[in-house]
Amino acid sequence: MQRLPDHAEQWPGWAHVLHGIIRGYGQHWQRAHWDCSTVPAQGPAILVCNHVSVLDPLLLIASNFRIISFIIAREYYEQPVLRPFLDAVGCIPARRDGSDRKVIVRARQVLKEGRVLGIFPEGGIGRGPQAMQEGVAWLVQQTGAPVVPARVTNAAQRSSDIRTFLSRQKPYLRYGEPLELDADLPRDEILQRIIASIESLADARRPGCYD
Repeated sequence: MQRLPDHAEQWPGWAHVLHGIIRGYGQHWQRAHWDCSTVPAQGPAILVCNHVSVLDPLLLIASNFRIISFIIAREYYEQPVLRPFLDAVGCIPARRDGSDRKVIVRARQVLKEGRVLGIFPEGGIGRGPQAMQEGVAWLVQQTGAPVVPARVTNAAQRSSDIRTFLSRQKPYLRYGEPLELDADLPRDEILQRIIASIESLADARRPGCYD
């Protein structure tokens, strides 16, 4: 399966159908609400979000009409049913222990191609901002790409992924304004600014944008 074009107007029919299914699942089954995305209409961007459940990437996909190339856990990538689709959007498989240095290099390439990179920098579901990975700061320093903060609230991981998908949780997804961070800043300061921007979106006020 060939890698999909960045913008929705260039997607093949099957990609539009799949995106519509994901949006419909979010809106009608999960009864989710989301802000209008603040991801730039073109050019590289690093989309960073907290990670509370397996619903998070689906909400980000549903609320955007650009392809998001996520850094994902290798066990998802190795599932035969999912792999062709993950390849089509340029997802990058990674070990959970963060030991594969090639991952961050491939992530930099996604940005250099002018695409959107999706990262859950906590490194796992529910690990919290203290687990933020330095890799996102390194990418800012290397590429100068803007960072788009996002935050999911009112959702939680159940005892299994299937139970999470089937439970109806009414999740909220909020977007913040893109951060233009100076590449000369120390990595710890870049991380702190990203953490602060995500935490500032914790307000549970219902967002709304289905365009």
